[in-house]
Amino acid sequence: MASPIAGTATNMHFLDIIIVNVSNPILIDQEYYPWNQCNRKIPSKIKINKVSFKNIRGTSATPVAVKLFCSSNLPCKEVKVANIDLVSNGIKGSLTSECMNVKPIILGIQNPPICSSSYTIASK
Repeated sequence: MASPIAGTATNMHFLDIIIVNVSNPILIDQEYYPWNQCNRKIPSKIKINKVSFKNIRGTSATPVAVKLFCSSNLPCKEVKVANIDLVSNGIKGSLTSECMNVKPIILGIQNPPICSSSYTIASK
């Protein structure tokens, strides 16, 4: 959600995780607005950097298994995604990823493909 004050979230690492039937198993969402209480036109002022998702496998309960939505004001930096192997829990269609305002560092296995063409970088 758009924060009224500036801040930083850094050095967060999610390693060696088994996911079982989880909605949105890999998630950064700086466009989360619970109950429409925030102004969607104001980007988050929280700077996110040095985040890694490594060796994560299992089942996703939602078609979008990986969602990396960063602030248009402060795009995420140094986001690493390595050795991700997520499959559907039986939902129709294949799993996907969505990315915005981030260019993740991609390493190893990527299932589903991570941000292969869906990321955008905000212009200043």
